[in-house]
Amino acid sequence: MRTVYCHFSFKRPKGKDYGLFAVAFYDDKEGKKLTAQATRKFKLWEDQQFVTAIQAYEHALYSIYTWQGIMRKKGITNVLLVTDNSTLAGWIENPKKNKKYTAWMNKAVEQYRSGAPKEITLGIGLCDVRDYEKSYKYCKEDKVINNDEPVVVKEKNTGKRVINLDSTSITFKTINELQDENPNKPKVVGM
Repeated sequence: MRTVYCHFSFKRPKGKDYGLFAVAFYDDKEGKKLTAQATRKFKLWEDQQFVTAIQAYEHALYSIYTWQGIMRKKGITNVLLVTDNSTLAGWIENPKKNKKYTAWMNKAVEQYRSGAPKEITLGIGLCDVRDYEKSYKYCKEDKVINNDEPVVVKEKNTGKRVINLDSTSITFKTINELQDENPNKPKVVGM
């Protein structure tokens, strides 16, 4: 049984109708051993701070779903979410805590529930709220991979490795099937 820590956050560029959503997966509780990260740009559900925080939570779930095949292959069974947003953490623990945002919380998780189209089969938990989470530094335009373009996975002393996870151009194939078909498939580090 192995656990990874998924730090997630967002940035709303001033005057834009989109947000930058970042995730960073770490092998250790302290957040020193980065295994994967991705920043994506999506149209905001609503230009409002709390709704965008919930959208960042949805992006974290999306990233977990996208990479769960790789994680399972590497023996990862649990993902712990890491945030510095105490309000959002409270809503993750109790989505009905604030009725004004319950529908947004449901929108964030509906695709990833048991039996849903993008069901997450890994165990997911929530860490205590931190003073600082480590994905915010990736909320930059130059880090955007958008949608499912190549995902960057860092490898110590060798630079970057890229895994192509483009689900928009491939129908009915899993990540594992795609990797098995690629004779030059990159080595996934950490996860």
